Amino acid sequence: MLLVEDDPLVLDFMAELLGEDGLQVACARTAVEALALLETGLAPTILVTDIHLAGTLSGLDLARSVAEGWPEIRLLIISGESRPVQAQYPERALFFTKPFAPGALIAVVRSSDW
Repeated sequence: MLLVEDDPLVLDFMAELLGEDGLQVACARTAVEALALLETGLAPTILVTDIHLAGTLSGLDLARSVAEGWPEIRLLIISGESRPVQAQYPERALFFTKPFAPGALIAVVRSSDW
């Protein structure tokens, strides 16, 4: 799994939560950093990204790039500030609202329904 979040406290919390559930988690703080990891061969089965990221690319930009370049990666987009309309993110991506119960995030990530 590749987790992308620019808030270090939220990134650490989510990485620890998912790691404690037995998932291997790579972390990035920006979309550019995440894309660099993918381009160097990181092969996650799922990308979890916040919409609002520091830097020039948003989480929505990242999701669209990953959908085009790595179509095998499942996409989970999260935000506590805004809910984008479906046309703003890849059709196969799933949107998840913050705040969320820790068990809910794990259940969504572990689900094979999307």
